[in-house]
Amino acid sequence: MLDSLLALGQRQRSATDSSARRWISSIGLGAGIGFAYFLTAHLSLRLVLQPEGVAVFWPAAGITSGILIAFGPNARWAVAAGAMVATVAAHIPPGDPLWAGGAFGLCNAAEALITGGLIERYSRAGFSLGRVRHVLGLLGAALAATFISGIGGAVTYRLMVGPSAPMLTSLWHWMASDAFGIVTVAPIVIGVAAAVREPPRRREIIEGSAALLALAAMTGIVISLPPNPWEILLPIAWLFPMLLWLAARCRPVFSAAAAFLVSISIVWTTVFGIGHFGDRGLPIEDRVLQAQAAILVVALGAFILAALFAERRESEARLARSKMMLERSNMMLERERDNRLTNAQAIVAAIAHEVRQPLAAVAINAGAALRFLGRAPPDHDEVQKALNRIKSESHRTSEVFDSFRALFGKVDQERQPIDMNELILGVLQSLERDLQDGGVAIRPELPSELPTVEGHRAQLQQVIYNLVNNDLPRAAIRTPDRRRAWGATPPSCNSRWSDCSTLRMSSFISIGCRS
Repeated sequence: MLDSLLALGQRQRSATDSSARRWISSIGLGAGIGFAYFLTAHLSLRLVLQPEGVAVFWPAAGITSGILIAFGPNARWAVAAGAMVATVAAHIPPGDPLWAGGAFGLCNAAEALITGGLIERYSRAGFSLGRVRHVLGLLGAALAATFISGIGGAVTYRLMVGPSAPMLTSLWHWMASDAFGIVTVAPIVIGVAAAVREPPRRREIIEGSAALLALAAMTGIVISLPPNPWEILLPIAWLFPMLLWLAARCRPVFSAAAAFLVSISIVWTTVFGIGHFGDRGLPIEDRVLQAQAAILVVALGAFILAALFAERRESEARLARSKMMLERSNMMLERERDNRLTNAQAIVAAIAHEVRQPLAAVAINAGAALRFLGRAPPDHDEVQKALNRIKSESHRTSEVFDSFRALFGKVDQERQPIDMNELILGVLQSLERDLQDGGVAIRPELPSELPTVEGHRAQLQQVIYNLVNNDLPRAAIRTPDRRRAWGATPPSCNSRWSDCSTLRMSSFISIGCRS
């Protein structure tokens, strides 16, 4: 009972510690999100269009949406709390009412939650910048979320400023600034999170960094071009070789970084009237529209190119894996075929070895019968014995094939009680002619009360045959100094068995020279 109470208390403490750690991590994540959101929002509020009162570029929306997509639903409340608190804090220095900052914070938090929820429902297996449909899904989710949050933002600004703020214009600029912030910033947040989980190779990091530096230099050249009328979107096309390089050679995170680099450069130069996109001869609204069009072309082009090349690399990897698996399967099939051939050769050799003995005995007994018939007068008794041995060997050949068929069959081999004495005497009788030709005499020593054994008769009989045939040459040797070859005429032996070479094959049989 005491042990159960201690275990219950330990589980409760463990659950409490785990819950506390989750709360601490959520608070820390929310604080980090709020700090990053506050910095980007504070900078974006310096780029506000009047009298609409909406920033032309809102990268903070991309930070919250990207973190929510990268970390999943577990970061939902941390993202919402960080966005709300940071928005309120960012609207305090300009002197906006506290209720307006809270309303804008609710809109920004809802925007991130809607974007993350739509992405989670659309890509159930996990969002990836390496999928074209996921990239297009991110664009659609950004438009839907910014439209909903833009309605709340336009209404809040109208209540705060009054009729001088047109709601449709405020809605349009809210959607444009937040959507471009999500499309340009969220992918780099998602890509960095994926790169942290699975770091790229060193060669890829070096090559991607070099391409980003080249892209930054090319962006500087494009921005510094004179603002001729025919050069509105044409200079952006000069960036695509670098974007193509990044998409073809590196992970999508590098393309996301490139799109962010180009977008932030275009925004700042547009607002502050620097370079090609900052033509002060044009109204700020026209410059903003031109910058937004350029950002849309660069961002979508970079992301779609990166996704297409990522899908191509994944297809090549799958093809390589399939090829490797096919080669491995072919090797296994070849190995299995070789094993089967080896087994077949072994089976054929075993069958030939087992069948050769009774067939040889048939041939020997047939020859003996012919010799006995050729005598004058014919020895009919010996002929009859030889024919009986031929009949016995024929039956043994059939039993050998039956035993092999039973061995490789699906049914269990038939087992029966066997009298070993009878079996041994039958084998010795069948080999009588071989023993006589080899000059070997047999002296069975079989116990009279030997019990029967359960087994397969043909297999046990074959074992006795093999034992006798394998030891016949050694049994025909008299003494070490007078060895003779098997099959020669046996010399005379002494009457005593101890003078002849004797071989005990089992506990039942002794074989020696014939006296």
